[in-house]
Amino acid sequence: MLSNCTFRRILIVFCLLMLQFGISKPADNPERVITIIASSPSLPPDSVLYITGNHPDLGDWQPHRTRMEFLNGRWQKALTLPDGFLLEYKFTRGSWRSEAVDSSGLEFPNYQLAVKSDSSVSHQIPGWRDLTKGETRLSMKRLEDKSGHIELIENWKYQAGDNPDWASPAFDDGDWQGINTRQLTDSNGNERSPGIGWFRLRVTVDSSLWHIPLALDLYQAGASEIYLNGELLFQTGAVGNSPADEAAYFERDPRIMKFPARRDQLLAVRYSNFSSSYFANQGLPPGFDIGLGAPDQYIKNRTTTIRALSIYQLVFSMIPLTLALVHLLLFFFNRPARENLFYAICMIGFAVLSLTNFQFTFVTEVARFRWIIGLSIISAHVAIIFGLLTAYTHVFGKLQKQYLAFVIASLALLIGWFFIPARIFGILNTAFIALAGIELMRVIIFPGRGHQRDWLLGGGFIVLILAIFYQLLVDAELVNRIFGLSYIYVYGVLIFSITMSTNLARDFARMHSKILDQERQVREQIISRRILEADNARKTRELEEARQLQLSMLPADVPHLPGLNIAAYMKTATEVGGDYYDFKQLDDGTLIIAVGDATGHGTRAGIMVTLIKSLFNSMGNTFYLPDFFRQVTRNIKQMKLGNLYMAMMLVRIRGNHLTATVAGMPPILIYRSKNQHLEEILIKGLPLGGVENFAYQQEKTTLEPGDTILLMSDGFPELFNKDNQILDYDRAKEIFKEVAVQTPQEILDHLVETGKRWRGGQSQNDDITFVVLKVASEEKTSEPGQKR
Repeated sequence: MLSNCTFRRILIVFCLLMLQFGISKPADNPERVITIIASSPSLPPDSVLYITGNHPDLGDWQPHRTRMEFLNGRWQKALTLPDGFLLEYKFTRGSWRSEAVDSSGLEFPNYQLAVKSDSSVSHQIPGWRDLTKGETRLSMKRLEDKSGHIELIENWKYQAGDNPDWASPAFDDGDWQGINTRQLTDSNGNERSPGIGWFRLRVTVDSSLWHIPLALDLYQAGASEIYLNGELLFQTGAVGNSPADEAAYFERDPRIMKFPARRDQLLAVRYSNFSSSYFANQGLPPGFDIGLGAPDQYIKNRTTTIRALSIYQLVFSMIPLTLALVHLLLFFFNRPARENLFYAICMIGFAVLSLTNFQFTFVTEVARFRWIIGLSIISAHVAIIFGLLTAYTHVFGKLQKQYLAFVIASLALLIGWFFIPARIFGILNTAFIALAGIELMRVIIFPGRGHQRDWLLGGGFIVLILAIFYQLLVDAELVNRIFGLSYIYVYGVLIFSITMSTNLARDFARMHSKILDQERQVREQIISRRILEADNARKTRELEEARQLQLSMLPADVPHLPGLNIAAYMKTATEVGGDYYDFKQLDDGTLIIAVGDATGHGTRAGIMVTLIKSLFNSMGNTFYLPDFFRQVTRNIKQMKLGNLYMAMMLVRIRGNHLTATVAGMPPILIYRSKNQHLEEILIKGLPLGGVENFAYQQEKTTLEPGDTILLMSDGFPELFNKDNQILDYDRAKEIFKEVAVQTPQEILDHLVETGKRWRGGQSQNDDITFVVLKVASEEKTSEPGQKR
């Protein structure tokens, strides 16, 4: 079983190898710098020139990906290419509709350049496809120049309505408006209302294409009938005069057609799309695109696409389903491990999501398209919600408060899908997914105090985030696809799913290993229980005796001094504690107070307290207080008590003067009654028993009537509550200041009660000791001291 440290090392080595692979270049394949220069006198003002080609730096034939730079009156693009690379490229103004053409208005064949050395090449562009007015000419040469595919873009005319005579070549369409068939906009950019209408395109066909099988590629979101020279070639869907009559259809496969032996020919399209507004919201154009190409190439591309997507669909759907089945079985055999059930449902959601995403490429009916969109959204939300539930249960063992907010947001979005416009829904849904991803990152990578970060799961999540981010960049056409893959995020989902499954399976194995160990230990525990009970009873008696002995070493009562009121309190965290306080009153009225805190608890701490008690009784009246600390350290070291130390403070009060020295204890707090200010005496020093001849310091201050002094061990400011939050020294000072004007006993009661409320039922984690001294006001008499 690999540990988290091992997983972390493997992840680091993998990243270093990938980095080395990414930056290393073969020494025997040098690179060349090729500069391509283009100029065009016909380029419209404020236009941008793009270059596209067969290299990722040229967008892999994306016509709007790679922008050229305008320098010194010419457009330029510098490329770094491997020696021997055959570069092919073309120029556009951002789309194939604005492709560069020659003086006759026909597209150039692909420019080719064999990379052999650093060089530059210049091109003069006579015109642009969308700006060249002329007839639509089709020929074998043009088909070859266009790499086997000609987009039928220009010269389409449109008329709303329905008339079968409009399919005839003899019909005069001179008064029809020119139109962009994809966006259904006329030459002035005005949108045509959705419904039914006719499109006509007159083409001039060269004899090289007569009787040659051609593939007609149609991309549409409505229904159409295609006519050639007045004869119906084929129809896709059912064209209708109303939404009820129409059956929209997504044509996926090319249709084979032949041009007869005539020069002037007519393509006519009877087209209806009563769902144009819906598809516009989905980001789909309301019209259609038509292209002509070589059938073999079309069929090959379509077959390759179907084969690849079928494999992807099978892999990325079956792997999550398999993981879901495995974890359902794990849950069946171990019901308390609910994270396995939640993860299984999450994987089912991912499986359905993968199935629907790949299904978009095969769907043809519009009704089914809408159904798949809905199923895709629902499955995505199921995967997200149960993924969060899995993470919460796995990391924290319980749900978090914010989970309910995600569930409510998910339900609101799913209901809103029926009413909210698709574009607005897309923005809200993306925001929801982003917030869920941030929350998942917080849970997995930054779980907070008390929860261990899981590097295996964190590494899988990082891969998922990077894959999704790269997918967004690809969809926004800001970067190129990796190996031509359209769906990159699914690999991140797959890796994250495997890491999560591995993590849960590992926890399952660890848990059952613990169960086996527990069962093996049951008999041993039964055998030793009686012995332990007897031994515990003996130890309890001994600890009680030790506790009573320790309590007997504390002062039976606090001193009674004129003008000074005193109250003391100590509560140990265990039977025998390490805290200690004591008083020594000298004949001249001087009072010396000792407060100490031995390391740890139990018998060893009790031994230290006993030692300090005896030394304080014998040497506590030392004139220079730090001398007492150094003598105590020498005695502790002579006794060879090992790593046993004593933090301690000595305070001497003589008249209205206070002298203090501290060895590793909290600061002394003095509330000044005159200006209601809390003063802190912080003296740094090492605990006793550590370094001999340490230079302990002492400080002096003057006390005024009404001043209150608080001496305490670190048990009070270092109390923890049920949320694992510490009380801390600043809060302790504020608590003391709130009641500093009251009597010492009232101050003690407030401090003790505040500590209980802060713990909220939690056990006390350290000994707590207070000594409160209050200088009586001039108008008040001395009150007797108190002890708790």
